[in-house]
Amino acid sequence: MIRSRALAALLLATIAAPLPAKAADDTLVVGTMWESLPLNMGARRSRFFNESEILDTLIKLDYDMNLVPGLATAWERTSPTTWRFTLRDGVTFHDGTPFNAAAAKLSLERVIALLPYAADLLNIETITAEDPETLVIETSEPFAALPNQLTDAITGIYAASSFDADGKFVKPVGTGPFEFTEYAKQQQTVTERFDDYWGEAPALEKVVYRFIPDHNARTIALETGEIDLAINPLPADVKRLEANDDTTVYAEPSAGLYYGSFNVAEDRPTGDVRVRQAINMMIDRGLVVDAALEGVGLPATHFFSPSFGLVPETAPSYDYDPDAAAALLEEAGYAKVDGVWQKDGAPLTLRVLSYPTRTEMPLITDAMTALLAEQGVMSDVGMFTFEGMMEFVKAGDYDIAVVFWTPEMTGHPDLHLKSQFHSAAGLNDTNWASPVFDAAVDKGRTLDPGPERDATYLEALTALHDDAVVIPLVHKVYTAAARSEVKGFRVHPSGFFYDLKSVSKQAD
Repeated sequence: MIRSRALAALLLATIAAPLPAKAADDTLVVGTMWESLPLNMGARRSRFFNESEILDTLIKLDYDMNLVPGLATAWERTSPTTWRFTLRDGVTFHDGTPFNAAAAKLSLERVIALLPYAADLLNIETITAEDPETLVIETSEPFAALPNQLTDAITGIYAASSFDADGKFVKPVGTGPFEFTEYAKQQQTVTERFDDYWGEAPALEKVVYRFIPDHNARTIALETGEIDLAINPLPADVKRLEANDDTTVYAEPSAGLYYGSFNVAEDRPTGDVRVRQAINMMIDRGLVVDAALEGVGLPATHFFSPSFGLVPETAPSYDYDPDAAAALLEEAGYAKVDGVWQKDGAPLTLRVLSYPTRTEMPLITDAMTALLAEQGVMSDVGMFTFEGMMEFVKAGDYDIAVVFWTPEMTGHPDLHLKSQFHSAAGLNDTNWASPVFDAAVDKGRTLDPGPERDATYLEALTALHDDAVVIPLVHKVYTAAARSEVKGFRVHPSGFFYDLKSVSKQAD
């Protein structure tokens, strides 16, 4: 049912800030589900700075996920542990200072010091500014994945003025086509065109990122013309927006996996690998996509999406097989009584945690637990903020945490296998450790593309699969919707790059 304009205004007034007048033709208003938090360097691991193009990275990914020049025009590996980067000449930061090798060195060193995640991501031992246009990075071990990791938003290049005299982050000052100009907490962030940008000048003068966390309100704001571009509309709204002559829907496979992460601690029911394998076999991923997401997603039977070609086709998969699942639970000592799996008189009940701030997350979590209930496995579901959920996870008070990560984001298998599941990784909260997996991942990041790297990552993925550490559920299809006058927008497969410098507003 189409809501009235009066109801739309009422909802928006309740959930978001007072509505501005319709934006001028040189201003794009983007409705986002996340607050951009431009004064917090670690927020969403700096991804807003990359999405908005306030910052540039040394290397970028094109729309085919190929490495292309950013602030570095060329790079080569001169020894197993040494990389030499030729930097772009004539580039200026938003504060008027020049970009050069010394500035890149300072920025990367600050990032590593302030963001612990970056140290493991980059494996950097030393950085040397050999001359103004040459940066040399020595890694702590042979590290073929470095160019891909340097496309990650966390490695955006900051001007020295982004930090105070004590090295504390103050605000993002970069070299990108848009510069940060304004932030109103819980309302909006504003960027404006940087006229001395080294590339082609954007058509837009200003971009306003309006924080509209309510997914229905974000779509209504688009339909009423209060915003020009809505990021991540609800799957249920996509068909209605597609049928509207005033809006255009963009939907493409992108980096991103919704999955359940098991707690494999021995004192949890999911500490038994047979229980984890059985749960994987109980879930019809196609039904999750069709029923919960209106078809906006891809069923996930592997950790990596087939859209990206990161691993061999022979990688093992998690297939729907309820009979095999029942046999595994019986082997683990469970019996089905009145349609519910029990052990020692107690029903098999899993503590499932998730967070609602991602559009699809509650829908996927509800679908997963409903399908498990049909098979006789009960769930105690808790929805929290992401930070609140992680408090329970780190305390070990969970069986499954339904999360979203972006395994394909840098175009290399290393990023999330290493950071999420390696026994030494700071983000590994599963209590899982596998010497076979660790050795394969440690080796894989040293190898250039080819059969040996494929075989090594196949070994890692097989270990992850056989121990059933995760429940792959849905590979993300990234959706956005825009007013018809918005031209030039494209979904980038990384999921974290808007390329608004290529966007304009033109009346049909």
